[in-house]
Amino acid sequence: MNHTPSENVPPSRVDGEKPDRDAGSQLPVPSWSDVVWSFLGGLGGTALGGAIGLVGLRISGSAWFAMLALVLGATLGCTGIYVALIQRRRWSLSDLGFLPPAHSLLHLLWQVPVLISAASLAATALAEHLDLPPAGNQISVVPDALELGPVAIAVVLIVSAGVIPLIEEIIFRRVLLGWLMSKMSTTLSAVLATLVFTLCHGAPSAMLYILFFSTGLVATRLWYRTLWAPLLLHSINNAVFSSVAISAMVA
Repeated sequence: MNHTPSENVPPSRVDGEKPDRDAGSQLPVPSWSDVVWSFLGGLGGTALGGAIGLVGLRISGSAWFAMLALVLGATLGCTGIYVALIQRRRWSLSDLGFLPPAHSLLHLLWQVPVLISAASLAATALAEHLDLPPAGNQISVVPDALELGPVAIAVVLIVSAGVIPLIEEIIFRRVLLGWLMSKMSTTLSAVLATLVFTLCHGAPSAMLYILFFSTGLVATRLWYRTLWAPLLLHSINNAVFSSVAISAMVA
C-alpha cells in the first residue's frame, strides 16, 4: 500500500523539518512564517486586547476597564499563540519547548536570585553612568487594581507573573530563538533574540534591566534545553516586581 510522504508523520514534522539543534531532540524547527504568526498572534493579540480595554478606560474613566485591558490582552495573546502554533502547526506541549530538563531545575533555587540581582545591579550601575531616570513602576494597572480590591490585585499578579511570561517565552525563547539557530550560530542567535526582546519593552532605563535579565533567560533556555527553566525564572521575576510595585503603592 502506497502512502503519501506526510502520512503517519506528525503535521509539525512534515516538509523535511530537521531537529532543533539546541534541544537535542526532535523538536520542529520554526519557520519564518511561524515567527510572523507568533508575533502577530501572541504580541498582536495582547496589544489589541489591551488597546480595546484602554479605549474603554479613556471613555468611561472606570478602573474596571483597566482590568478588562489586562484580561482581554492576556486572553487574545494566548488565543493567538494557540492559533499560530497549536491549531495551525499542530504543535504539542513538547513541540512548544516544554521538555524534560537537561539539568535539575533545583539549580534555579540559586540561579534565580543570582540572575535577578545581577541584572538589577548591572542595570542600575549603567543607568547611573548614562544619567538615565529610574525605571519606576512599569505596571500601569496597579493603581486601578488597588482601587478595585483583592480580586483585581490577584488578576494583576496572575497575568503579569503567569500569562505574560508564558506568551513571551514561547515567542522569543522558543520560536524566534529556534528559527535564528537554524540560520546562524547559537551565540549570534542568543544576542539577536535578546536584543529583539529588549526592544519590545518600555523606557530606556527599564530596557537596561530587561537586556541583562533577558541574557539570563536565554542562558537558562540553552543550558536546561527546555522552556520550563526560563518560564520559571521569568514568572518569579515578574511576581517579585509586581509585588514590589503593589507594596510601594500601598505604602
